[in-house]
Amino acid sequence: MVTFTENFMENQRIKFSKKFEEFRNNLYFVLVNPESQGNIGAVARALKTSGFKNLILVNPPHLDHADVRKMAHRSLDLIKSARLCNTFDEAVKDMHLIAGTAMRKRQFNYPLYSPDETRERLIATALQRPAAIVFGNERNGLTNIELSKCHIQSTIPTATQQPALNLAQAVMIYAHNFFVNFNMKQETEKIARAGQQEYEKFFVHLVHSLQRVNFIPRDGMEEFMIRVRRLFNRMALESRDIRMMHKLLQIFEKRIQALENESNSEKNEIY
Repeated sequence: MVTFTENFMENQRIKFSKKFEEFRNNLYFVLVNPESQGNIGAVARALKTSGFKNLILVNPPHLDHADVRKMAHRSLDLIKSARLCNTFDEAVKDMHLIAGTAMRKRQFNYPLYSPDETRERLIATALQRPAAIVFGNERNGLTNIELSKCHIQSTIPTATQQPALNLAQAVMIYAHNFFVNFNMKQETEKIARAGQQEYEKFFVHLVHSLQRVNFIPRDGMEEFMIRVRRLFNRMALESRDIRMMHKLLQIFEKRIQALENESNSEKNEIY
């Protein structure tokens, strides 16, 4: 018996959205007749890095193998908790929606949905009930009979027909697509832009500083400041950025004042 010590999400980096928590609790990744222990380990790693935990293995090879441990890398807990089944039917019997994956259109010409489209079709079901996305074995994929038992069929668009994506790569693309679309949008840093009054005070300060050094633009100060505003408006500055710019101007002004004082002192000594 294999002993596993890792805990799921022990190094979680991102707080999951409530919607993703519900989705991942109900979504199962099913590998049907996988042949490579290395691929199984790599799939576990792909799922864990994308926040998923439900893995079903149909008729897998022996799991107590060095390639499983090597490729899983801190994800062996998913393999420990994986549900082992003997048949495709046993694996999907409790699912309310099944998405089968295929590299190409088969003879029955099912519509093939992209990972994005597949996610949208899984959401309504997987937020409330068990659903599955199913992957066939490395050589032949799912059989036509197995695909016929799936409610929708999905494929990953690629530039070429050969070489095909590795099993673990395919799982990673789906899992990461789901993870990003549920979580990363809300994790994007929200920039608290500086208010208009802060911008205006800075522009007044800038003009004053430029006049201190007798700077005269070729096309006039008004045209020059329009170009400056255009530059700053594209930068989405925060209040702390505006304060930093004021500070820089103050440093220059302080140095200019010191130089003027030195110059006046020298003049007084001469006279």
